[in-house]
Amino acid sequence: MKNQEIARAFNEIADLLELKGENPFRIRAYRRAAQNLESMGRDITDMPEEERTSIQGIGKDLSGKITEYATTGKIKTLEELRREIPGGLTEIMAIPGVGPRTAKLLFDKLNIQNIDELENLAREGKLQGLPGIKKKTEENILRGIEFMKRGRERRPLGRVLPVAEEIINRLRKEGGVRKAELAGSLRRWKETIRDIDILVTSTDPAAVMNAFVRIPSVEEVLLKGPTKTSVVLKEGLQVDLRVVEEGSFGAALQYFTGSKAHNIRIREMAVRKGLKINEYGVFREKDGRKLGGRDEED
Repeated sequence: MKNQEIARAFNEIADLLELKGENPFRIRAYRRAAQNLESMGRDITDMPEEERTSIQGIGKDLSGKITEYATTGKIKTLEELRREIPGGLTEIMAIPGVGPRTAKLLFDKLNIQNIDELENLAREGKLQGLPGIKKKTEENILRGIEFMKRGRERRPLGRVLPVAEEIINRLRKEGGVRKAELAGSLRRWKETIRDIDILVTSTDPAAVMNAFVRIPSVEEVLLKGPTKTSVVLKEGLQVDLRVVEEGSFGAALQYFTGSKAHNIRIREMAVRKGLKINEYGVFREKDGRKLGGRDEED
C-alpha cells in the first residue's frame, strides 16, 4: 500500500515549497492531496489514471507524480527540493511548534541552518524581536527541541508498557470503540522502545481522536486527522493512534506490528502465491478480490 508513503512525500514537498516561499495555492494542493490519500481505503497506485484524476485534489500533475513514485520509489520534484534546501532546515521544521513559516523566518533573518544554532540563540534570548516571536515563543521552541531529543531516545520496555496500557485502557472505555490494541515494537516486545503505536476500530472515529488528544499525559498534538493522530506525551514519547475499518483490523495489526524487513518478506511470499497483502487485507492479484483481513489468522 503506497498511499501513506506518497502522502508523506506530498506533505514534505508542501513543507519545502513553503520554506522557499512558493505559491500558496500550489502548497495547499499538495497538502489537500496528502490528506485525501491518508484517508483512502484503496491503493491509489492500482487505479487507472482516469479514475485517479477523478479524485478530489488529484489532477494530472499529481497523478503523474504518483505514477513516478509507484515505478521508481522517488519523486523528482522532492529530490530537487531536498538538494536545494539545507538539511538542517528540514530538521528545524520537524521541531514541535516550528513549521515551515517559522523556519524560513529564522533562516532569512538570522541564517539559522541547524538545531544546534537555533537552540543556542534561543537560550541567549536572541530570537525575540523577530516578527511574531516573543519570549513565550522562544520557550516553546526550546521545549520543542527537548521533546525532539527525548523522542529520539529508546526507552526500556518496562517503562513504556505501563504508559501504553494506561492509554489503551482509556480508549477502550470510549463509546464506539470495538477493538484497541498495541502495535509496533511494543507488540513485538522489543527490549527498547522509541514510540507507541495503537490501532482501534470504532463506530465514531472523530470521538476517539478527540478523546485521545484530551488524555492528561498529552503535551502536544503533532497531527490530528480522521484516521491518524500523533501526540507527544509529557515524558517525550510519541504516540501514534490509527483508526481502521473492522474488516481490515487483522491486516492492519500485522502490517503495523511487523518490521520493514518482515513486511517485505510477507509481501514477497504473497506475490509467489498470486496474492497481494497490505494494511487493508489479503487480495487475489488477478481480480483484486479480498480474501481476508478482519483477523490476523486470515
